[in-house]
Amino acid sequence: MYNFLQRLQSPYVSGLLLALCGTFMFSTKPILIKQVYQLGVDSSQLIALRMLFAAPLYFIVGCVLWFKHQPKQREYIANAPVILLLGILGYYIASYLDLMALQYISAQLERVVLFCFPTLVVLFSRWFLKTPMPRNIGWVLGLSYLGIFLIFGHDIITLGDEVALGTFLVFIGAVSFAFYTLFSKKLIGRVGSLMFTCIAMISASMVIFIHFALTHDFAALNVGNEALLLTATIAIFATVIPSFLVAEAISRLGPEQTSVVGTTGPVITSILAVIILGEAFTPYHFAGLSLVILAVYIMIKSR
Repeated sequence: MYNFLQRLQSPYVSGLLLALCGTFMFSTKPILIKQVYQLGVDSSQLIALRMLFAAPLYFIVGCVLWFKHQPKQREYIANAPVILLLGILGYYIASYLDLMALQYISAQLERVVLFCFPTLVVLFSRWFLKTPMPRNIGWVLGLSYLGIFLIFGHDIITLGDEVALGTFLVFIGAVSFAFYTLFSKKLIGRVGSLMFTCIAMISASMVIFIHFALTHDFAALNVGNEALLLTATIAIFATVIPSFLVAEAISRLGPEQTSVVGTTGPVITSILAVIILGEAFTPYHFAGLSLVILAVYIMIKSR
């Protein structure tokens, strides 16, 4: 027992556990979103309620970091404008498109398409920052998009033409999040991952509330107790807590190993989608999922 507790205290083991917990909690989000949609809540209501629950927690953590790290306050202020813009890109545009997409496609297809964003980061890094690309990038891209097309082809035949719209929306969301990831690296090094996340999420929340105020009456936030409970669960247990868990895992394991753990995410989502939502899991889903995970794993290891 003593040896087991000692192992848990090591940075590697504790980081691995944090990454696994964070990945699992993130993977429940599309399942919970699908359940909220079944209660008649639309994407605008959901994203507004989600941030209504999440934003105060990010604000509290941000305030604690502000007063705890007073020597870094100038650094926080100097980098805040760019972080605010990236937050809007990564947590407003990408999140909103993702939520809209889940109205048209399965949770499994959404997670697989969204999971291609690491390959997009590599491409954008080459085009915009002139970063060398892995020599096997052709195989990586081929495997990744072949896997997506396998699941997409099956779903569009069985679920209808709306699958094309949903896939397009989630792909554009993945592009948006890839840009957010690419240009956030230096800023995270300057202000720290926790403060960066807090500023980005608070800025996205402000834009989300403005968007909702311009398109809805605030009475629309009265969606019933069951929908409120599910939305609070999405905000706290599938957004806030895993974002901090993964940030801490990155600090202990590094981004590469944390990303490898993250390859379990689509598998977890598929299992939950089949068990909870009753979605089909065909040989096409298995093959497509395996190809995408293999592609991302090869890319991470090669880098």
